[in-house]
Amino acid sequence: VKSEEDKYKEIDVTTVKNSNPKQIGVEHIVHETIKMLELDSKLEDLGFTNIQVNSAIGTLVAKIAKPSSDIKTYNWLCSTSAINEILGCDFNQVSSNNIYRVADKLFSCKDELEVHLYNKQKEIFNYDETITLYDLTNTYFEGSAEDIERAKRGRSKEKRSDAPLVTLGLMLDSSGFVRKSEIFDGNIGEPTTFKGMLDKLKVNKTQNILTWNSSLVVMDAGIASQENIDYLVANGYEYIVVSRKKDKQFDESKSTPVKLDSKENMIVRAQKVINEESGEVELFVHSQARELKENAMQTRVQTIFLEKLQYLKDGLTIKRRTKKYEKVIESIGRLKQQYSAIAQYYNLSVTKDPNGDNAIDIIWKEKKSLDNKSSINGVYCLRSNNTTMDEKTLWKTYTTLTDLEAVFKSLKSELGLRPIFHQTQSRVDGHLFITLLSYSIIHTIRYKLKQKGIHYSWNTIREILETRDMITTSMRCKDGSMLYIRQSVELNDRQKEIYNALEIGHQAGEVSRFYI
Repeated sequence: VKSEEDKYKEIDVTTVKNSNPKQIGVEHIVHETIKMLELDSKLEDLGFTNIQVNSAIGTLVAKIAKPSSDIKTYNWLCSTSAINEILGCDFNQVSSNNIYRVADKLFSCKDELEVHLYNKQKEIFNYDETITLYDLTNTYFEGSAEDIERAKRGRSKEKRSDAPLVTLGLMLDSSGFVRKSEIFDGNIGEPTTFKGMLDKLKVNKTQNILTWNSSLVVMDAGIASQENIDYLVANGYEYIVVSRKKDKQFDESKSTPVKLDSKENMIVRAQKVINEESGEVELFVHSQARELKENAMQTRVQTIFLEKLQYLKDGLTIKRRTKKYEKVIESIGRLKQQYSAIAQYYNLSVTKDPNGDNAIDIIWKEKKSLDNKSSINGVYCLRSNNTTMDEKTLWKTYTTLTDLEAVFKSLKSELGLRPIFHQTQSRVDGHLFITLLSYSIIHTIRYKLKQKGIHYSWNTIREILETRDMITTSMRCKDGSMLYIRQSVELNDRQKEIYNALEIGHQAGEVSRFYI
């Protein structure tokens, strides 16, 4: 407003209209977080042109606000989002190829960006890392993925073994920030990935690229091979891992179990024992909630196994059902393999017709009580070479590994990591990495909110903010001119709560006024 005359105008209220609404809520806080992390400046330092920086930021904002395919992302940036007004970049004037290719460009700078973001997060929140969490997840492709080098069939954590997979390895600190990521073949053996990842962090430390103070590594049973544990010991690390040992019963003659936690009348208790052979601490943890869950799973699997045996047996006297002795033996073999955890508790025999090729009976009998299996349900064993932590500290430290499970869930459900539709390895790498970058930005936002007592999921935050728009209000003035005002709408109470906790100014973008 240039003068008092422009500030106050008489208008025809019947001509007031709102038009051209575009979303600005998520875009605004994400852009402010990107600036706080100095990611835009880092991209410039890495040689990104102005168009590439804007394309990268636009793509990250789209991945966080509205995860979708490349073409839908481009259309969203052009027609739905007001991020262009914050950036001062009209995406309608930017080639869609810039959007498609920017993920490849970001992936080419993967190591530098991971180091930059992690160090900035440590600086902003002023903490020292003491724990490294490591785990793997995989996700599946839609389509054959024939031209993708890392697309392999393997054991899918999403029960999609029918599809090619690709594996993502993550190292996080105990606050949930990404330290290092790596992309592996879909059928990679979990234990084989660990040493290479940790070696890369050690190289970064030697080159003074990344501050490395962590001395305690936490990982799950699938990765905790004896070779990996020996490697940690040889390199001076402490560890807490899930033991692979099958004997998980409490032995209260050795020590008295300690109560760790109690939620909804479900008690968690633990017993700390020193293994005389290895000198390790073994912490046997019993969770009543976990016991109930495992008992229910055991009962369900046992029921299915016995029902299928009964179905085979009944079929011996029913037309067009399996009767041939060899076929019955094969069917039982497949059942024993499929339900091995239960089948081992039964003796099974098939009686052959002495005068023919058919089976005439199937008999099963429990050879050892399933009560023996039930007695270890809810019990797991942790191994550690740290002998100074008490039971509760050991257990609490291990449970930080659930942070990784939450990260994987967020990547897949909130950020569109799965399924993968790309048909070249470079596009797959770019897709995975830009999803990780998006998570890193989201986690920065959520971590800051948690410090203020706000524990919303990202989906909840997104729902709260997505109703905020940038709109144009037009009206006819008494002098016959048209006045146009372009600005963001006022925040509602829930939006103010988020903005205030993040210490972000309420006005999103510039307010513009012009007359015609």
